[in-house]
Amino acid sequence: MILSFIPVLHWPFAWLETFFHEISYGLAALATGGSINRIEIYFNGAGRCYTTGGWNALISFSGYFGASLWGAAIYIFANSSRSYNKWVAIIMAAFIVLCGLLWARNSITIIILAIISVSLYLSFRYVMGTIFPRFMEFVGIYVMVNAFRSPLNLIDGRYYGDGAALADLTYLPELFWVGVWWLCAAGLLYLIWYLHNKPLTESST
Repeated sequence: MILSFIPVLHWPFAWLETFFHEISYGLAALATGGSINRIEIYFNGAGRCYTTGGWNALISFSGYFGASLWGAAIYIFANSSRSYNKWVAIIMAAFIVLCGLLWARNSITIIILAIISVSLYLSFRYVMGTIFPRFMEFVGIYVMVNAFRSPLNLIDGRYYGDGAALADLTYLPELFWVGVWWLCAAGLLYLIWYLHNKPLTESST
């Protein structure tokens, strides 16, 4: 939470969360028979994913929910075994590079994805010992916390964004979908807290 307010230092983390948010739209489109036209990410942390076809309700739902899932997956794999730690960074960097090659169409997005990929490579290459898994866990938690907070920004009275789109598609109010995203993110945060503390609880009994 504090890092989000530190200038410059939080940018790569914010861009990574935006990337997972936007690629979740795209993957939902691909999974339901659609296609990704392009992905855009901006220096201020905003982003867009342009898709064609697919199931619109699932695509609109997938941005916030997908970011929470990505964050939880990063944390769980980084925490589960030392052998997974560096593979998490390698696979993430390779995935981001692949998405950039396939769907990045402007220089700003290409620069941002390059910075994220290089940052992950440098963390894999130079962050040693027990610090590296803690760093990857932090990345996962940062993505999850941002996904936890971001839906609340939709409660602004403008009726704009994913909540409004889902309200139009399902006739359920925008506030309902904000609550669903918030509860999903809260549930995943609780899950990783539980998994992290479960071994400690078992060993003490």
